Amino acid sequence: MAGDGSFLVEEFIDSITSQLDRVQDSLRVKAVNRPLTYALKDMSLELKVFVELDTQGKVRFRTSGPNEAGASVVQLGFTTITKPMIEENTVSLAANRSPSLEEAGLAPDERLRLERMGVRNVGQLERLQSSAGVQSVARLAEVPVDRLRSALVLNRPKVTGVRPLPPQPAPPVVRPAPPVQPAPPVPRPAPPAPPLRVPAPPPRTPSLPSRPPAGPPVLKVQPGTRRIALSGNRLIGDDGPASVRLNNQPLGVSEADDDRIVIEMPEDHRGGALEISLPDGTVAAYELSVEDGESWGAWAPDEEYS
Repeated sequence: MAGDGSFLVEEFIDSITSQLDRVQDSLRVKAVNRPLTYALKDMSLELKVFVELDTQGKVRFRTSGPNEAGASVVQLGFTTITKPMIEENTVSLAANRSPSLEEAGLAPDERLRLERMGVRNVGQLERLQSSAGVQSVARLAEVPVDRLRSALVLNRPKVTGVRPLPPQPAPPVVRPAPPVQPAPPVPRPAPPAPPLRVPAPPPRTPSLPSRPPAGPPVLKVQPGTRRIALSGNRLIGDDGPASVRLNNQPLGVSEADDDRIVIEMPEDHRGGALEISLPDGTVAAYELSVEDGESWGAWAPDEEYS
């Protein structure tokens, strides 16, 4: 509630429905001992409030004070709905994975005009422009075309990094302690030999880091690497997560999220061409190299080398 006593409409309705949810929870507990009880089917409210519009374009209610005339009468009715009705008439949770309009860099007034058109994130903006065109959306929302296009680029599926994951540690094996044996006698050390004089090697000139070779980015992994993590944006589409192939052989996915996927590598693999097919049809290619030593993370396709 604001300092002037006003409150947002959605906050008021959310508070009412939250308390009604608690009533349902208490009925479930009560049904353990009483199979027949009573529930709230419909509820109506009549509010005498002043309707205000703040600077952000949001509707607020302010209750009327004593002897304060001119208040409007607002009637609100609540009824019950089922889960299929909610899923049919609301936005899916998968549609809310994309960046918000604020994260896309749009100004508050531009976000407000897009929200009035039913657009609250970049994914919904992309769906609208695919149907109406970016020029039409820019004209109706009064937002420059270049700002809409830059926001749409933010929501494209992409891979920003690939790195091997360390193997999962095996459970420790508890073995019985060996029997204690007496220590053997310590022989006397022989007199040290005179040190050999070896000429010092000439100083080496440090080499400058070379630019990565042309071609797909290289991912260096140690022998026995069984898991590789992909990080990026929109790695899960309507048909599932991005598909990964090693030498044209599909790989399994053990963990999948919108910004991270963990793939399972075949046993005793020797590297090769690693291809990641993103939900929009683009393919990110890497060269998987199996070598002893330190593992490297692969460069992203859209990352500039320095």
